[in-house]
Amino acid sequence: MPQNNQPEAEEPRGSVEIIPPHAETRSSSRIWIATGSHRVKVVKLGPLGSILLAFGFALALALGFIFLTGAFLVLIPVVAVLGAIAYLTGASGNPFRRLP
Repeated sequence: MPQNNQPEAEEPRGSVEIIPPHAETRSSSRIWIATGSHRVKVVKLGPLGSILLAFGFALALALGFIFLTGAFLVLIPVVAVLGAIAYLTGASGNPFRRLP
């Protein structure tokens, strides 16, 4: 007798709710997440929301740039000290010198 190894079809967990434009909703928020039915509602941002979102992205970009620039500026003295140590110890001697 042949065995059928295909899994059974999963039953849908919920139904799709279509909300018509300009319909009354329960909440006054423009973006919300309902934890019970796993729904996410996303709507267009207005002019003020778009400006605030762009400002947030610009602020994050500026902070990242400042952080990376600061990390690079910290490395400059470290490389300078390592180079000075290598020079003073003779590690950077004549590379064309014959070995004994």
